[in-house]
Amino acid sequence: MRVASLLLGAVALTVTTSLPLAPVTAAPHSRTVHHYKRCRYSKGHAGLIAGAVVGAVAGPAILGHGLLGAAAGGVGGAFGGRAIDRTLTAKKRCR
Repeated sequence: MRVASLLLGAVALTVTTSLPLAPVTAAPHSRTVHHYKRCRYSKGHAGLIAGAVVGAVAGPAILGHGLLGAAAGGVGGAFGGRAIDRTLTAKKRCR
């Protein structure tokens, strides 16, 4: 059994070292290479929500008038927060 194992190991070693290696070739290069930019357009949802919450909390203190001040502050904060969010992510949109 020992001789058979040694013989099988020697045959396996001989076969694997004697096989010709296939040359590694690169894929043919196409002359028309397209580089597409992936663009991500931020809709500004995070800034819209954060701005609306901050505006609704700060609106009555700034404008007064209770619920009317909170509503006006929320609307104004939503527009402002969305604009800030879109401005901050403008550089990261296209890669």
